[in-house]
Amino acid sequence: MSEIQFSDNYNDLSTDTGFQFEFYCEHCHESWRSPFDRYAAGTAESLLGAADGLFGGFFGTARNAVSNLRGAGWSKARDEALRKAVGAAREHFHRCARCANHYCDNCWNEDEGVCTVCVPRLDAELSAIRREAKLNRAREEAYAQATVSQADLTDRVVSCRDCGAPVGKGKFCPECGTPVSLTRTCGSCEAEIPTSAKFCPECGAKP
Repeated sequence: MSEIQFSDNYNDLSTDTGFQFEFYCEHCHESWRSPFDRYAAGTAESLLGAADGLFGGFFGTARNAVSNLRGAGWSKARDEALRKAVGAAREHFHRCARCANHYCDNCWNEDEGVCTVCVPRLDAELSAIRREAKLNRAREEAYAQATVSQADLTDRVVSCRDCGAPVGKGKFCPECGTPVSLTRTCGSCEAEIPTSAKFCPECGAKP
Protein backbone atom coordinates (compact mmCIF):
# COMPACT_ATOMS: atom_id res chain seq x y z
CA MET A 1 0.00 0.00 0.00
CA SER A 2 1.45 3.33 -1.01
CA GLU A 3 1.48 6.47 1.06
CA ILE A 4 -0.86 8.33 -1.29
CA GLN A 5 -3.71 5.96 -0.42
CA PHE A 6 -3.86 7.47 3.04
CA SER A 7 -3.35 11.07 1.94
CA ASP A 8 -6.72 12.33 3.17
CA ASN A 9 -7.54 10.25 6.24
CA TYR A 10 -4.65 10.64 8.65
CA ASN A 11 -3.33 13.26 11.04
CA ASP A 12 0.36 13.89 11.58
CA LEU A 13 1.07 13.97 15.34
CA SER A 14 4.85 14.10 14.93
CA THR A 15 7.05 16.34 17.10
CA ASP A 16 10.75 17.23 17.20
CA THR A 17 11.40 14.17 19.34
CA GLY A 18 9.51 11.55 17.32
CA PHE A 19 6.85 10.54 14.84
CA GLN A 20 3.28 9.35 15.25
CA PHE A 21 0.30 9.24 12.90
CA GLU A 22 -3.44 8.86 13.46
CA PHE A 23 -5.50 7.12 10.78
CA TYR A 24 -9.30 7.12 10.79
CA CYS A 25 -12.25 5.46 9.07
CA GLU A 26 -13.80 7.74 6.45
CA HIS A 27 -17.32 6.71 7.48
CA CYS A 28 -17.53 6.40 11.28
CA HIS A 29 -14.17 8.15 11.96
CA GLU A 30 -12.97 5.44 14.34
CA SER A 31 -9.22 6.02 14.62
CA TRP A 32 -5.99 4.09 15.13
CA ARG A 33 -2.63 5.60 16.11
CA SER A 34 0.73 4.24 15.13
CA PRO A 35 3.23 3.61 17.95
CA PHE A 36 5.41 6.61 18.78
CA ASP A 37 8.65 6.36 16.77
CA ARG A 38 11.30 8.27 18.69
CA TYR A 39 13.67 10.50 16.69
CA ALA A 40 17.13 10.14 18.18
CA ALA A 41 18.51 13.48 17.02
CA GLY A 42 15.48 15.36 18.35
CA THR A 43 15.72 13.61 21.71
CA ALA A 44 19.42 14.41 21.95
CA GLU A 45 18.73 18.06 21.20
CA SER A 46 16.11 18.23 23.95
CA LEU A 47 18.50 16.68 26.47
CA LEU A 48 21.32 19.02 25.50
CA GLY A 49 18.96 21.95 25.74
CA ALA A 50 18.07 21.01 29.30
CA ALA A 51 21.76 20.53 30.17
CA ASP A 52 22.60 23.86 28.54
CA GLY A 53 20.16 25.57 30.89
CA LEU A 54 21.67 23.87 33.91
CA PHE A 55 25.33 24.45 33.08
CA GLY A 56 25.15 27.93 31.62
CA GLY A 57 25.89 27.33 27.95
CA PHE A 58 28.53 24.63 28.32
CA PHE A 59 26.65 22.35 25.95
CA GLY A 60 25.61 25.09 23.53
CA THR A 61 28.01 24.09 20.74
CA ALA A 62 26.97 20.44 20.87
CA ARG A 63 23.32 21.39 20.86
CA ASN A 64 23.72 23.52 17.73
CA ALA A 65 25.44 20.65 15.95
CA VAL A 66 22.58 18.27 16.80
CA SER A 67 20.02 20.88 15.72
CA ASN A 68 21.70 21.16 12.31
CA LEU A 69 21.65 17.39 12.03
CA ARG A 70 17.94 17.31 12.90
CA GLY A 71 17.14 19.95 10.31
CA ALA A 72 18.85 17.90 7.63
CA GLY A 73 17.48 14.50 8.59
CA TRP A 74 14.11 15.09 10.26
CA SER A 75 12.05 15.21 7.03
CA LYS A 76 13.65 12.05 5.70
CA ALA A 77 13.11 10.25 9.00
CA ARG A 78 9.51 11.43 9.09
CA ASP A 79 8.82 10.07 5.60
CA GLU A 80 10.28 6.72 6.56
CA ALA A 81 8.20 6.65 9.75
CA LEU A 82 5.07 7.44 7.72
CA ARG A 83 5.78 4.59 5.32
CA LYS A 84 6.05 2.20 8.25
CA ALA A 85 2.87 3.57 9.81
CA VAL A 86 0.97 3.18 6.54
CA GLY A 87 2.09 -0.44 6.35
CA ALA A 88 0.83 -1.06 9.88
CA ALA A 89 -2.46 0.72 9.15
CA ARG A 90 -3.24 -1.83 6.44
CA GLU A 91 -4.17 -4.27 9.23
CA HIS A 92 -6.75 -1.86 10.63
CA PHE A 93 -8.39 -0.42 7.50
CA HIS A 94 -9.77 -1.60 4.17
CA ARG A 95 -9.63 0.36 0.93
CA CYS A 96 -12.86 0.13 -1.05
CA ALA A 97 -12.26 -0.58 -4.72
CA ARG A 98 -15.53 1.12 -5.60
CA CYS A 99 -15.18 4.50 -3.87
CA ALA A 100 -11.42 4.37 -3.04
CA ASN A 101 -12.00 5.42 0.59
CA HIS A 102 -10.72 3.68 3.71
CA TYR A 103 -12.96 1.93 6.25
CA CYS A 104 -12.64 0.11 9.55
CA ASP A 105 -13.91 -3.44 10.09
CA ASN A 106 -17.29 -2.19 11.34
CA CYS A 107 -17.91 -0.31 8.09
CA TRP A 108 -16.67 -3.05 5.79
CA ASN A 109 -18.87 -5.55 3.92
CA GLU A 110 -16.72 -8.65 4.08
CA ASP A 111 -19.07 -10.70 1.88
CA GLU A 112 -18.95 -8.21 -0.98
CA GLY A 113 -15.39 -6.92 -0.53
CA VAL A 114 -16.50 -3.29 -0.48
CA CYS A 115 -17.57 -0.76 2.13
CA THR A 116 -21.06 -0.75 3.65
CA VAL A 117 -21.62 2.72 2.20
CA CYS A 118 -21.39 1.33 -1.34
CA VAL A 119 -23.08 -2.01 -0.59
CA PRO A 120 -24.83 -2.38 2.79
CA ARG A 121 -24.68 -5.74 4.54
CA LEU A 122 -27.56 -8.04 3.58
CA ASP A 123 -28.47 -8.89 7.18
CA ALA A 124 -28.57 -5.19 8.09
CA GLU A 125 -30.77 -4.42 5.07
CA LEU A 126 -33.17 -7.26 5.88
CA SER A 127 -33.35 -6.13 9.49
CA ALA A 128 -34.16 -2.58 8.37
CA ILE A 129 -36.86 -3.88 6.00
CA ARG A 130 -38.42 -5.97 8.78
CA ARG A 131 -38.42 -2.99 11.12
CA GLU A 132 -40.06 -0.80 8.47
CA ALA A 133 -42.69 -3.47 7.76
CA LYS A 134 -43.45 -3.76 11.48
CA LEU A 135 -43.81 0.00 11.75
CA ASN A 136 -46.13 0.06 8.74
CA ARG A 137 -48.35 -2.63 10.27
CA ALA A 138 -48.46 -0.72 13.55
CA ARG A 139 -49.41 2.46 11.67
CA GLU A 140 -52.19 0.64 9.78
CA GLU A 141 -53.59 -0.87 12.98
CA ALA A 142 -53.51 2.47 14.77
CA TYR A 143 -55.18 4.15 11.81
CA ALA A 144 -57.88 1.47 11.66
CA GLN A 145 -58.61 1.86 15.38
CA ALA A 146 -58.76 5.63 15.10
CA THR A 147 -60.96 5.66 12.01
CA VAL A 148 -64.71 5.45 12.54
CA SER A 149 -66.74 4.43 9.53
CA GLN A 150 -69.51 6.71 8.36
CA ALA A 151 -72.06 3.99 9.04
CA ASP A 152 -70.91 3.64 12.66
CA LEU A 153 -70.98 7.40 13.04
CA THR A 154 -74.51 7.55 11.67
CA ASP A 155 -75.62 4.79 14.05
CA ARG A 156 -74.19 6.69 17.01
CA VAL A 157 -75.77 10.06 16.26
CA VAL A 158 -79.29 8.91 15.25
CA SER A 159 -81.91 9.90 17.81
CA CYS A 160 -85.69 9.67 17.98
CA ARG A 161 -87.32 12.65 16.27
CA ASP A 162 -90.10 12.67 18.87
CA CYS A 163 -88.43 12.14 22.25
CA GLY A 164 -84.73 12.62 21.35
CA ALA A 165 -83.64 9.28 22.85
CA PRO A 166 -80.69 7.51 21.14
CA VAL A 167 -81.96 4.83 18.80
CA GLY A 168 -78.79 3.08 17.54
CA LYS A 169 -79.60 0.47 14.91
CA GLY A 170 -83.19 -0.11 16.06
CA LYS A 171 -86.16 0.43 13.76
CA PHE A 172 -88.26 1.82 16.62
CA CYS A 173 -87.40 4.15 19.46
CA PRO A 174 -86.77 2.12 22.64
CA GLU A 175 -88.27 4.91 24.75
CA CYS A 176 -91.49 5.92 22.95
CA GLY A 177 -91.90 3.32 20.19
CA THR A 178 -91.85 5.82 17.34
CA PRO A 179 -90.75 4.29 14.00
CA VAL A 180 -87.26 5.45 13.15
CA SER A 181 -85.66 6.04 9.76
CA LEU A 182 -81.93 6.72 9.42
CA THR A 183 -82.66 9.27 6.71
CA ARG A 184 -85.33 11.79 5.91
CA THR A 185 -86.09 14.15 3.07
CA CYS A 186 -85.18 17.84 3.15
CA GLY A 187 -88.25 20.03 2.76
CA SER A 188 -86.37 22.53 0.61
CA CYS A 189 -84.29 20.50 -1.84
CA GLU A 190 -85.73 17.02 -1.20
CA ALA A 191 -82.25 15.57 -0.61
CA GLU A 192 -81.93 12.62 1.78
CA ILE A 193 -80.28 13.66 5.04
CA PRO A 194 -79.51 11.81 8.30
CA THR A 195 -82.34 11.96 10.81
CA SER A 196 -80.01 13.47 13.42
CA ALA A 197 -78.86 16.31 11.14
CA LYS A 198 -79.94 19.79 12.22
CA PHE A 199 -79.41 21.28 8.78
CA CYS A 200 -79.45 19.87 5.26
CA PRO A 201 -75.91 19.16 4.07
CA GLU A 202 -76.96 19.98 0.49
CA CYS A 203 -78.75 23.33 0.80
CA GLY A 204 -78.25 24.28 4.43
CA ALA A 205 -81.96 24.53 5.15
CA LYS A 206 -83.36 23.41 8.48
CA PRO A 207 -85.44 20.21 7.99
